[in-house]
Amino acid sequence: MAIFSEYLDTVKYLEPKLEQEFPAQVLVIAGDLTSARIDEINSNFDASYPHPEDKYKILLSSDKISEGFNLNRAGMVINYDIPWNPVRVIQRVGRINRISKKVFDELYIVNFFPTETGAELVKAREIASNKMFLIHNTLGEDSKIFDIDEEPTPAGLYLKIQQNPESKEEASFYTRMVNEFEIIKQEHPELVRALDSFPVRVKVAKRQDQDELLVFIKKGRLFIYRARYDQKEDTGPVEVTFDEAYERIVCGVDEKALKLSEKFWHIYGQIKDLRERSPLPPGPRGLEQQAINNLKTLLNLPPDNQLSGYKEFLRTLLEDIINYGTLPDYTLRRIANLEAGDEKKMGRTIKEIEDLKNELGDNYLEKEKQRQRRLEKEIIVAIENKKS
Repeated sequence: MAIFSEYLDTVKYLEPKLEQEFPAQVLVIAGDLTSARIDEINSNFDASYPHPEDKYKILLSSDKISEGFNLNRAGMVINYDIPWNPVRVIQRVGRINRISKKVFDELYIVNFFPTETGAELVKAREIASNKMFLIHNTLGEDSKIFDIDEEPTPAGLYLKIQQNPESKEEASFYTRMVNEFEIIKQEHPELVRALDSFPVRVKVAKRQDQDELLVFIKKGRLFIYRARYDQKEDTGPVEVTFDEAYERIVCGVDEKALKLSEKFWHIYGQIKDLRERSPLPPGPRGLEQQAINNLKTLLNLPPDNQLSGYKEFLRTLLEDIINYGTLPDYTLRRIANLEAGDEKKMGRTIKEIEDLKNELGDNYLEKEKQRQRRLEKEIIVAIENKKS
């Protein structure tokens, strides 16, 4: 099980009590996350970890690890308190409710509230409801935690948690990367300083469980390609996201470099040719692809439609998504939700496009183009994995 509290003092208060009941079975995260601590969390609570352990049965932590970690070997989350921001509760539960690997048929969520006497003094339940109500109204309809017609209640929050446990996963992964980089800076500052002297082309091989090549190409936006050597059918390189590539490239500080294989240069050349040949990556991530498809649909409408005056701006959005990648997921989601159906849907679409145009500006992409013209270097990092 995983027990979360918003406060470090509470974690320290619970630690001796749990240790007394479950000696040597409680992993407590109350301070800095060292690499050794992260390894203990992953090996004992992440079902996808390659070297699992069963040293700990209970994880007691503050919100330090409420995002960015897989804890799906824990079948229960205990919320010892309800944070001011209900999103924190969603993140906590999202740690054990993982789509990637099922461990338990049923998951349990336990929420602590003060006794009736305590509640009368601190009004905890009412405060929780009011916090959610304020967030609900401040963020607007598109960001509601509850259904449109539902009065905000604590029960409504947990229903939403169960319906959409991973709504913050992309941000969580980014946060995890930032945290891990901070650990590297603290424990191995010489590695970070060495980055300044790296060449713009890096090619390296290391040991892994598959023979493959991952190539990162950065000029403006980042493109990542993966080619597996041992596939029965030669499907060629495919584009992957950073979180998909991460587990394939991560290694310890003492990892030894291997000699590049005979296949390396041929596959490396294929990937470079693929990138130079086609400005549109072969497989953009889902949200980008939805936005691209929507924009193409709108641009292909008959010339006398209501969107004719917005065609140039729509082309700018399309060019940005394909070649520059400056738009955040929030904006991509708005574009992906545009509809060209009946008059009512078209009215909403026109209103959304007008809002985007006012927020971004007619020529917003020109600034990015000018910035990239000043970038002479194209950075390429090629990492080959070898089984032997």
